[in-house]
Amino acid sequence: MVWRRATAVLTAGLVLAAVIPQGPAAGITGTAAELLRNPGFEGGHATVASGWRSNSWGAPAPEARFAPETEQAHGGRRAQRFQVDAEPSRVHLVQAHRFTGGRTYRASVWVKAVSPVTVTLQVRSDDFKKDFYQAFAVHTTRVGTQWQRIEAVGTAPHDLSGSFRIFLGGPGAVLVDDASLTEVSAAGSPDLRPASGPVPADYFGMHLLCRGCYGDSWPSVGFGLWRMWDNGVRWRDLEPRRGEWNFKMMDYFVKSATDNRVSVLYTLGMPPSWAASNQKEGAYGPGSAAMPKRIDDWRRYVRTVATRYKGRIGMYEMWNEPDYAKFWNGTPAQLAELTRVAAEEIGRADPAARIVSPGITTNGLNWLDQYLAAGAGEHLDVVGSHIYFGLRPESVLSRVRNVRGVMKAHGLEKLPLRVTEGAPLGRASSGTAAGAVSRALVLFWAYGVSGFDWYTWDRHGEQVLDLAEADDRTPSTAGRAYAKTVTWLRGARMTGHTVDGAGTHVVTLARSGGSAARLVWNERAVATFKVPADWRVTRWQPLSGGSRTASPTAINVDGRPVLLESGGRS
Repeated sequence: MVWRRATAVLTAGLVLAAVIPQGPAAGITGTAAELLRNPGFEGGHATVASGWRSNSWGAPAPEARFAPETEQAHGGRRAQRFQVDAEPSRVHLVQAHRFTGGRTYRASVWVKAVSPVTVTLQVRSDDFKKDFYQAFAVHTTRVGTQWQRIEAVGTAPHDLSGSFRIFLGGPGAVLVDDASLTEVSAAGSPDLRPASGPVPADYFGMHLLCRGCYGDSWPSVGFGLWRMWDNGVRWRDLEPRRGEWNFKMMDYFVKSATDNRVSVLYTLGMPPSWAASNQKEGAYGPGSAAMPKRIDDWRRYVRTVATRYKGRIGMYEMWNEPDYAKFWNGTPAQLAELTRVAAEEIGRADPAARIVSPGITTNGLNWLDQYLAAGAGEHLDVVGSHIYFGLRPESVLSRVRNVRGVMKAHGLEKLPLRVTEGAPLGRASSGTAAGAVSRALVLFWAYGVSGFDWYTWDRHGEQVLDLAEADDRTPSTAGRAYAKTVTWLRGARMTGHTVDGAGTHVVTLARSGGSAARLVWNERAVATFKVPADWRVTRWQPLSGGSRTASPTAINVDGRPVLLESGGRS
């Protein structure tokens, strides 16, 4: 397989220079203020130390046993003993905290097990209605009988009431001590960077549902990869009965992709009813979200597809949104095993193809953490995530940062992160929609994402920014903005990104032939931007199209990026 756990696409030779609203850097020096009360579990308690509480739920709620530990403390005079004999995932040792949106926090705790057991450290929102108890920092690891430190780092997506939590992955007893929660960076600190190389064609991914998938109706917006999902080519469509294959539709789609010179990312999964281990109703019928009943059926399915499409499918995603029960009702460890088997079969059939982790939703950090803790990381080439957002794509920074935090905790920080499904959502005027589309493409690359697979070309609805008109062939204003941004970015290197206090962004591009260009916009309002004379601008292009040969001293900018060129042509 290609470069398992060694891909350095996002980290080697980085040249981004960022100036964003200032605060302590991510690698802050000095001593950060401790935010936990009684982090050393000291005091005269008989059960749970002061400042902490037990949180359990369910009917009946499982019980835990808490006691002070004075003989084996890691630091100070006491540690906290925490024992759970049944349903351990529903008993947490908790301390509440109010978190500030955009701020990055580092959580840690020292743990020692009586007998080896899996332990999770989690920082999350405690608001179910708003956030569904969304975690923004989490790390699961196997703890042995010697003291070891668990750490998780994440950025609060918004101001929220949440908590620092410790819980076990199985029955057992642990000692915990010297917990810590500190703020390690202010909002917007530039700890994410784009790759040093040029923006590749397959950065621009697309979904097709699927008018516009072939012939003269192929979308003319310049995307370079097709994530083949929701096209009627899932496992249950390809092999409706054991050993009876129907590749007519998929053959046609793959040929169409090849003819239009775009690569393919195919999402594995959704077993047919006959292959499923249970018949619970899934998003695509009974059994569609289940673990396969026989691992050999899964192995044969993967081998058959990878052999048939060798050299024509470049990436295989292991499942779709497995943290959502309608798509997967098994465990993270089971899907880690499916990943191992799939990687074996794809490696034999098509060694150049890359393995992508299942694309998680906004609430999927816990799931991804457990999947990687089960050993899936050693079989991956790319980590996938699904990120939908509003009309301000600048807000995705914390989401990207938190997925990267989980990757780093499991030693996968050098792997590429790909957004295998996402788009801005919301009702907007055509100009606002165009700006959101363009800025999303620019910012995901700026934040270190290796690919962004737009969902979707031919979807329409109240909250969707339509890229196509109702005929599913003609690009809309937003679709034309997508196409224009592709021409600006494709093949260019992003060498700088600054944001001033008024919200004006400047992204610097180094283009083929040695010319330079800048993308300028303001995310908040219409603003006058004074063009530095040393940029030597000779031409500028608004997002709406056309170009102007001029050397402006000032231009008005809003949420629609403007390209300022210093020689050369786009």
